Amino acid sequence: MDENWLLKAAAYVELNPVKAGMVSKAWDYRWSSVHAHLSGKDSDGIILPDRLLSMVGDWRSYLQQAEYGAVDSLQQHERTGRPLGSESFIEKAERLLERELKKKKPGPKPAR
Repeated sequence: MDENWLLKAAAYVELNPVKAGMVSKAWDYRWSSVHAHLSGKDSDGIILPDRLLSMVGDWRSYLQQAEYGAVDSLQQHERTGRPLGSESFIEKAERLLERELKKKKPGPKPAR
């Protein structure tokens, strides 16, 4: 996943309790990584907030502006197992893995 989608995926995870109607704000959910991202510290050594914070600065503002439009893409790729990212990211992943990852034309394969 490239960095742009990493941010969207983190926001998606942290906004899930809001979307599910469990809380009104992401930071109201007690068991969320959002607290490490808001404080810039992790109390149990599991979350490393520095990387995401270096990309956006203020995590609270980022979450408040996060688009749920990214949710559709994340869910689609979750179902298909295809990587999510820019064209250059997917091409790099194909080279590293030595396999095709891009979606092919739907339908039956042409006869040989």
